[in-house]
Amino acid sequence: MKHILYILALLLVATLEVKGKTPKFLTKSRQAQVTVIAHDADGNLHEGQGVILNALGEVITEYDLLKGAVSATVIDCKGVEYPVRYLCGASSMYNMAKVLIEPGKHKLYTLEAIEDSLGIGTAVYVLPNAKSDKKALASNDTVTKDNLFRESYHYYTLANAHNERQACSPVLDGEGRLAALLQLPTKSGDNAFAIDIRFGADLKITSLDASNNDLRSIALPKRLPEGEEAAATFIYLSGTKDTVQYLDYVDEFIHLYPQSASGYTMKGELLAAAKRFDEAEKAYEEGLAQDSTSKDELHFSLAKAIYALNFTPRYETYKDWTLEKSATEAAQAYAINPLNIYLNQQAHSLYAAKNYSEAERLFLALTKTDMRSADLFLYVAQCRQMQEASINDILAMQDSAVACFTKPYPAAAANSLLMRGISRAKAERYREAIADYNEYEHLMGGNLTANFYYEREQIEIKCRMYPAAMNDIERAIRLQPKEALLHAECAALNYRVGEVDEAIRYATEATRLDPEFADPYRILGVCYEQKGETQKACECLEKAIGLGDTMAKDVLKKLKAGSKN
Repeated sequence: MKHILYILALLLVATLEVKGKTPKFLTKSRQAQVTVIAHDADGNLHEGQGVILNALGEVITEYDLLKGAVSATVIDCKGVEYPVRYLCGASSMYNMAKVLIEPGKHKLYTLEAIEDSLGIGTAVYVLPNAKSDKKALASNDTVTKDNLFRESYHYYTLANAHNERQACSPVLDGEGRLAALLQLPTKSGDNAFAIDIRFGADLKITSLDASNNDLRSIALPKRLPEGEEAAATFIYLSGTKDTVQYLDYVDEFIHLYPQSASGYTMKGELLAAAKRFDEAEKAYEEGLAQDSTSKDELHFSLAKAIYALNFTPRYETYKDWTLEKSATEAAQAYAINPLNIYLNQQAHSLYAAKNYSEAERLFLALTKTDMRSADLFLYVAQCRQMQEASINDILAMQDSAVACFTKPYPAAAANSLLMRGISRAKAERYREAIADYNEYEHLMGGNLTANFYYEREQIEIKCRMYPAAMNDIERAIRLQPKEALLHAECAALNYRVGEVDEAIRYATEATRLDPEFADPYRILGVCYEQKGETQKACECLEKAIGLGDTMAKDVLKKLKAGSKN
């Protein structure tokens, strides 16, 4: 009870002290107050207030005022207007935001901020609204409660209620130091609150804040995080969907870090992709003109940009921006700094430019580095295939690709196994080819196309693996039931194994699906011949001949010769 009475006595004394005099600093303190006007996307204006935090031009205001804003203006006590250049941080939970203006030649009046907290019972002054008459008096109040948040910041409860126009008004201690900003309660007439000014001062944007909803809800340009790497990460995570915003970020990055290649590469790659070629070329030239930039990174970036353009639909070649130019830029990057990734880009550019012999040489060289991979060996194999090398030379590289993996094979080995399987089939190593196809099927988990089963069926026939071939062609039909070729192939296979009636069924379906497809008519002809139905056989063969099937002519000729005998 005594403790409570002591606190009440302190409150009474503090209140009397404040009411007993009007410190001279209060009038001068109001010069730090500003009016903040926010403009939303629909052209509406929203007005509030804030306080200038420091001579750099950082201003603290309300988050709710800026939410949805596309631009904002700060007006100081002399009526000078300052466009808000950047949003520096925001918190919807504590209704605070920090923005940056550029003072130019104008002197900004600021308030000294306290370094510690306000104790319970401390008498404070709450300044009137920034647009109030100059003779308006500050409100006297007292701290009655202090809650700690975020470990080091204070959220104060005051003894009195305050006018709604005082929202975000500076709360000063007895020495005129800035301690907090006033926040109104949710229910009118309740005691007001004040939030530690240090929380607002510490608001900032970090490298991972690109997806921060509080920041995204305010469409003002964002201030880049401090530090080159953090700023670059923020820009990267922001994405390029908003091209104007992205380029603004990049231009600011270049302004802050003119010796870093990252800004020029980000700008050049975006502009090139947008087909703003003159601007892209200028960005790279500006970067290369800087003495301290990593020029290899710039050449590499340009190589990638040109490479991507040449695979863009309807790309009309800009100046010498060809695949050969891409290779040259990658070679220049490698000459400056011999990184394997640059050599890899050069190899891909040469391959795309159909310079297969030089591409093969570079891909093969990369297989002897720490970039050794199955894909590199497959590229060497593809280069050899395009140069019509022997099937054994091609297979040697595909064997090396598969050898990059160990059994049981991982999913990443699937492509290497399929490519080798195709080559083994060409080399007439059919059973080995089937083994690769089987491994591929296992790794793909059965998620395969009709074409896969058709191809394997063709190889299985060459091995006389008829049951397996029949199973595969039927699976292909189930996957693509309206493909006449598959039905015709199944008909031919059934005829081969003596299932004439099944052959007729599948061939008939093929003619229904594609009446202009000659093959199934020929198959029907030989099937009916087998069954002794000569008239039907002749009709089907004549139909096939009429559709351009030359093989059916010989069959019909033999059939007619046999019938005469």
